[in-house]
Amino acid sequence: MKLKMFLSLATVFSLLWVGGCTKRADNKTNQASSMNDHEDPEGYYTCPMHPQVHEHKPGKCPICGMELVKVSGKQQQVEANSTSSNELQVSERQLLLAGIGKYTVSKKDLVFVIPASGRLISSREVAFQVYESDLKNIEVGLDFTGQSGTSEDETLSGQIRYVDSIVDPSSRTVRVLGILGRSPKRVVVDTGFYGEIKVIKKSQIAVPEDAVLHAGKRDLVYIITKENKIRASPVTVGQKAAREYQIMSGLNEGDVISTGPNFLIDSEAKIRGTSGLGPGETKSSAQSCPPDQHWDIPMSMCMPGEARK
Repeated sequence: MKLKMFLSLATVFSLLWVGGCTKRADNKTNQASSMNDHEDPEGYYTCPMHPQVHEHKPGKCPICGMELVKVSGKQQQVEANSTSSNELQVSERQLLLAGIGKYTVSKKDLVFVIPASGRLISSREVAFQVYESDLKNIEVGLDFTGQSGTSEDETLSGQIRYVDSIVDPSSRTVRVLGILGRSPKRVVVDTGFYGEIKVIKKSQIAVPEDAVLHAGKRDLVYIITKENKIRASPVTVGQKAAREYQIMSGLNEGDVISTGPNFLIDSEAKIRGTSGLGPGETKSSAQSCPPDQHWDIPMSMCMPGEARK
């Protein structure tokens, strides 16, 4: 009797074990099948900026909201294999759909405009007060234009002839004297004078304002190679002239960089782990969170709990 009961239990356990193994095998088979679902010879829908998104019907990207485009699995695999660890591989169509343009870096003359207000101290002399932060650009011989308080419809021009070396501690300004090319039609000593000083810096590397991505303590541009590979390059930004930035270091003439919504490139680089790192930075230091938190990509911030896998 006991022997029969033992054999019956053994049979039941054997069936359960085989069933469990079969179930696990089926699960693995299903997972493998789902992973191969993307390999549709007729293509699938993906995001121009987030190629990890795979859908079998048109729609919008769940990450950035862009319209999905149809590509072949073979094309996507070629692009993935050609991407190095610190570069993003893109196509001309992806750049077009994302609204990202190309700009060839060159040297040019930059014009900086410094507001200057002061007063007429004689028929042809003007005394300005210039902020000390602008003093590095002020020198004797620079041109200025403006209007006096009694002749606002008359534009006067002149040149800087003296720059003081003492800063007013209350206003943090420096006294600058200029000489007008001619006297105003109506001279009133001590009347106000409102104008601007033009500073021209020749042969400077300058890029459009939207080509620079301000990423915390550093500034980045994205260089595009002839093979349409994009990589981040830290730059040192100088002054801003109109809608351009002066670049002190990090770029050379002839470099091709991206313009437009660079935050899309930065977001994709973070997702793939290919974002450019500054001097002395590592992947662990670039985006570090407390032990009980994780970096949430859509929110771009540390969030409680572990990251979903």
